[in-house]
Amino acid sequence: MPNNPWTRDFQPGQNPNYFYPHGSYGTDPGGGSRPPRKGKGRTIVLVAVFLVAAILFSVLTGTIVFTALKGPFLEGRFALPTLQPLPSGTEPGQLPAEAPAPGETNPAFSIDDVTAGQAEREQTLSIVEIARLGKPAVVAINTETLVSSPFGDSGLVPAAGSGFILTRDGYIITNHHVVAGARTISVVLDNGDAYDADWVGSDTANDLAVLKIAGQDLPTVRLGQSSELEVGELAVAIGNPLGELSGTVTAGIISALDRAVTIDGQTLYLLQTDAAINAGNSGGALFNSFGEVIGINTAKNAGTGIEGLGFAIPIDPAKPIIETIIRSGSVPGKPRIGLYTQDIDERMARDYDLPVGVYITQVEPGSPAEEAGLRQGDVIVAINGQEALTTAAINEVKNQFAPGDAIDLTIIRDGREQTLSLTLGEAVP
Repeated sequence: MPNNPWTRDFQPGQNPNYFYPHGSYGTDPGGGSRPPRKGKGRTIVLVAVFLVAAILFSVLTGTIVFTALKGPFLEGRFALPTLQPLPSGTEPGQLPAEAPAPGETNPAFSIDDVTAGQAEREQTLSIVEIARLGKPAVVAINTETLVSSPFGDSGLVPAAGSGFILTRDGYIITNHHVVAGARTISVVLDNGDAYDADWVGSDTANDLAVLKIAGQDLPTVRLGQSSELEVGELAVAIGNPLGELSGTVTAGIISALDRAVTIDGQTLYLLQTDAAINAGNSGGALFNSFGEVIGINTAKNAGTGIEGLGFAIPIDPAKPIIETIIRSGSVPGKPRIGLYTQDIDERMARDYDLPVGVYITQVEPGSPAEEAGLRQGDVIVAINGQEALTTAAINEVKNQFAPGDAIDLTIIRDGREQTLSLTLGEAVP
């Protein structure tokens, strides 16, 4: 998920930045200020401070350069910044000839059949019991995605996430962003068994995906009802944080329901929890006090000074989407315009001499946008006469319509306002 403020990338194989949350540097453990040094000792301290400052400046400069190079093609992915060699005979910039085969669909699948055989819940469980019940069905997902560096090199980059087993014959639920663009997908069970996985289908708008492995009599989760949740209930997350800590269990509470969170221009209504959710947890299960899955861990707010803000897709609205994907491999009926955009706020408008709105960076060939006459460099300011100055605002209105419906987009082109009529297409994964 490029430019995603709700996730933070960590790199498998590297040590994360662990730290002790003690007081500020320059104070004793007890909190008292250190006495000032005098004479020769003071000179030594000043020299040491100068050297530390020089080292920090060098490290900071290197970090800024690394981040600037890494960001355009690795942001939003839990991945290594190193490129692996391409398969033999593949030139830089080309995809490998082999791609994962689509996973098998099941037109007769019903989510009701999955839940029908579950015994009636009787009493709440301890966290130990929830972990014992849920851990065997939560899996680690490893992928390889082809990416290009700013220097023209291409290669396979490993990434990691989580998922959970829905059916005994191997249907697995995860986030779309965990497997988006993956050339290879593998799954490791809690007992260490590893499988190659096929991608069955995704719903990008709701960040859901289904995988399939060739297993039999696999451990599965129990599905609960997120609509019955109340703020303050127990929430237990199980997943694969940092891509190397599979089976990690964290616990907290349900902090809020139906929290509107906008990620990459899409507004999702999510469960909020203070159970620790880190990079690599995406796609894992959030359990209630009965050991039932009531959410799919998907995001966190990792801003400076922010703790305990994790988010999960509620399971109730996810159920019919999962059922549709398993039946047909996709979720039909999503309206599509066919644009890549960049929001222009007031600061950017001043810096680049552009109007505030949604700047079109690319128009997909053959898309409804191209047929309507939209161009790169146009700035969208309204949809159907309603002001829309962000991608999220446009999507919110667009998603109220169906493929084949007509909408009007008001744009600024060459300093002049005009309105173009567009017939929505259908998004196909």
